Amino acid sequence: MRGIKKTEPLHSQVYTIVKEMILEGKYQPGERLVETKVAENIGVSRGTVREAFRMLTKDDMLVQDGNVLLVYNPTAQDILDLYECRKSLESLAARLAAHNITEEQLNELEQIIDESKEALIKNDKQKLTNLNQQFHDIIACASLNKQLIQLFEVIKTKVLYIRNCILKELMESFPDLVNDHIQIYSALKDRNPLKTEEKMGEHIQRSLKVANEALNKQMDLKKK
Repeated sequence: MRGIKKTEPLHSQVYTIVKEMILEGKYQPGERLVETKVAENIGVSRGTVREAFRMLTKDDMLVQDGNVLLVYNPTAQDILDLYECRKSLESLAARLAAHNITEEQLNELEQIIDESKEALIKNDKQKLTNLNQQFHDIIACASLNKQLIQLFEVIKTKVLYIRNCILKELMESFPDLVNDHIQIYSALKDRNPLKTEEKMGEHIQRSLKVANEALNKQMDLKKK
C-alpha cells in the first residue's frame, strides 16, 4: 500500500489507495468497508475516508446497501453490459489505430507479446494481466480519437477489476488471449483496418465468454 504524501489532498490520496486495494483484490467483491477500520489502517481521519468513499461510490466501485458500503460485486448482466460497450469501443479504436499507429507503438506491442509469452511459461498471472492492459492502452491511444480515449478510461477501471478479481485464476484462458493479441498486432502491422477491427471484436467476445465462465464457477462454489 502506498504512503500518504503531504503535497496532495488527503481524500484524493485515500481514494487512490483504496481503489488500488480494490483492484488488487485486497478487498473482495461484496466485502463491507467500514470507515473507522479503513481510517485506522491508512492513518487518516474518518472524514477523509468518508470523502474518498463518496468518490469511489461515484465510480461504482463501492455500492450503498442501506447504511452499509460494499465493494462492487458484478453480476453476469453487469459483465455483459460492460463488455458490449467495450467491444464496440475497442473495435473502433483498433480500426482507427490501423491508420494511425506509429512504428514505436508497434514495437511496444511486439515487446508486450514477447513478455506475455514468457509470463505464460512462468505461470505469472499478475504479469499477464498487467501486460494485457498495456496492450489495450496502446491501441486506444493510437486511435488518436480524444473522445474515444476518454470513454475508454471510464470503463477501464471496471474491466481491470473484473480481470483481477474474477479472471485471475483462469490461467487456461491466457494462451488463447495472447494468441488473439498476436493476430491483432499482425493486422495492425499490415495497416488493415477491417481485419484489425474484426480481430479485436473476436478478442473481446472471447474475454466475455471467459468472464461469464469464471463468474458461473464462483457462483457454483458459493452454493456448495
